[in-house]
Amino acid sequence: MAGAWFIAGMGRISITERNTTMASDYVDDFLRDERESFKRKEAAAKKFDSRLDNFRKSAQALRDAARQFEEAFPGMSRTMIADKLAMTGTEKNVAFDAKGELVAAPAGRKTPPAEPEPETVAESDPETTGSDVQAADDETAPQEAAAEPDTSDDGRPAWASGNY
Repeated sequence: MAGAWFIAGMGRISITERNTTMASDYVDDFLRDERESFKRKEAAAKKFDSRLDNFRKSAQALRDAARQFEEAFPGMSRTMIADKLAMTGTEKNVAFDAKGELVAAPAGRKTPPAEPEPETVAESDPETTGSDVQAADDETAPQEAAAEPDTSDDGRPAWASGNY
């Protein structure tokens, strides 16, 4: 009985005799649909991840620009700056978030380690090495020196994971 199948109207037939066209067509269609679904999901996930990384980079650039703006206009309060630039509350919060706590990569996020680039750039860039960093404002110099070459546990730059 191990090698026999019962198909209504056909009685018992062996596995080699049964008509597998319908089942194999179903499996082929099912697998094709699953592959297409996976491709759509993968494309959506990649697009989302790319946009999220771009958002995080933009948030960091906004924080840097806000810090430079505050240094250039030391008498202006953050509220006054936000009012003059017609910033929304969210934009203001992100721009003046010195620790990078509002827009940061989650600690458990895993990405492929493609970070050799920042280290080589930091070594060759005179603005991030030696006395040039120390000559800058004491409040920002240690953060800039620590933020570039260090990486978090998941291989992302320290600024992306909130490890200042």
